Amino acid sequence: MVQAMKRKVLTATLVLVTGTVLFHTSSYINLRGHQVELPPSSSSSSSSSSFLLHTPASPNHQLQGDDSHALLRNVQPLPPTSEPRVEISPNPRIQTPPEDQGINSKIDTVAGSTVSHEDVPKPVTHLDPSCRYLGFLSYAGLTNQFIALENAAYLALRLNRTLVIPPMTTNSHDNFNSNQPWSEVLNLTQFTELTGVPVLEWSQVRPLSPEQEAIGREQAQLGSRSFAPWNLLAEDLTCQVIYGFGDSESIHTTEKTFLRQFLFRPKFVRPPERDPKATVYDRLKIGAKDNLLLEDVVTMDDLVDRYKTFTESMLFLSHTFKLKDPLGRRSWDAVGQHLHFTEKIDEYATRLVKKRAPESGEDGKFIAVHIRRGDIWQKCRHLQHSESDPSLECMVPLGRYAEAIEKAQQWVIKNSSEESQEGGPNQHRRLPVLVTTDSTSKRDHDIMARLGWRRLNHDKYTTEEEIGIFGPVVIDAWILANAHVMVGTKVSTMTRVASRRQWSWHGREALYPRTSPSWAPPA
Repeated sequence: MVQAMKRKVLTATLVLVTGTVLFHTSSYINLRGHQVELPPSSSSSSSSSSFLLHTPASPNHQLQGDDSHALLRNVQPLPPTSEPRVEISPNPRIQTPPEDQGINSKIDTVAGSTVSHEDVPKPVTHLDPSCRYLGFLSYAGLTNQFIALENAAYLALRLNRTLVIPPMTTNSHDNFNSNQPWSEVLNLTQFTELTGVPVLEWSQVRPLSPEQEAIGREQAQLGSRSFAPWNLLAEDLTCQVIYGFGDSESIHTTEKTFLRQFLFRPKFVRPPERDPKATVYDRLKIGAKDNLLLEDVVTMDDLVDRYKTFTESMLFLSHTFKLKDPLGRRSWDAVGQHLHFTEKIDEYATRLVKKRAPESGEDGKFIAVHIRRGDIWQKCRHLQHSESDPSLECMVPLGRYAEAIEKAQQWVIKNSSEESQEGGPNQHRRLPVLVTTDSTSKRDHDIMARLGWRRLNHDKYTTEEEIGIFGPVVIDAWILANAHVMVGTKVSTMTRVASRRQWSWHGREALYPRTSPSWAPPA
């Protein structure tokens, strides 16, 4: 008897979709010989009756208070507003095929039809041998996958190659090992027009049949365990060892999931030798602190130098996320800032802002704050025995966020008064505050509610239904990028990308709690 399974909704923990999930070709999936209808996401709400001021940075570390918590008592909350809700249909149906049709049998039910694994053909990769391509493996959560994409796009620009991008891929927390094309959330056509970098997706280059998809997904669920149907269909993929990944460094779950889903068996090869005249940087100074071999590729320019004469049609890199650029963030200036959201994302996010924060008015102005919790405290373990306060960098007390938000509100009021005196519209008002967070703490949620902040809880919205499984993370990224003022968590990669978007798209700087006491947004 198969148990009813419920999809796990992704939260902002990931670090950025029209319902098309590559391996969900219909409303049913095949799971170990059982045909299971995919249920909708469940709705849940969080509440708390306690009002505390701290969240521990780790089980053994309790944050200490400071005078900024006075703001938690003094800030006047905005009037509460109701949240849009989604009606969820209960009791998903489960259809159970005969007992002898398990996933390891010769005959298996795949995507609603009974087929023999021996009859499933191998996938075909459609590449023009006269063209030059650059592919790469993603890395970790969604924000890191975006940065890996940005770096790979910059390398494709430098090497004059067509970029082939993997889909957004879920990590081990998603039992369905779902993925979603980037083209559903990013305007890749506009990107090519602005940068000159042609872009293809693996779903175009290597289209999979429903049977192939089911076998690839099953192997992703099985992990390293042998699965005979996958072994018959998988093809070798030559991967260049970059930053040690595939050699001294092991590839991670996200990368393995992509390879298994697309039926690729990686074959890692060492990179070409470095040019003796190439510049060699001190790795500690450029932040390459991993346990790397001296001959590993660690910088953008080194990679370009080694592969500028590479003759094979496909140049596939084992890693791009951690590549360093000692000369600055050139990848963002050249390509990253041109990865804009699609019109569908713009429309949905704008609609959500109006529902959650109607006080944003016709101009749609609001303050956004990114409060990172979860495992972020691990990034500050090296500060435990230093003079720095780890809580300032990672697990920032909510009182310090409140302090930064109050500073932003005062600037908004002052700026609105000046506009009114100059004949502009009178916008003398406090802006609503929208919160993107991965915090599951009821204490945190209670404090946010008492302050009048609007925590985005996508379990209550139609985000995943309308945008896709990565919708909650993508919409949170949009909220941070388009806020009138953004308050972030400095060590968070999601904040880092959002702050770059703020500056490149709007000419605005991000604000960080208690790190810039004299900060003010540009006029």
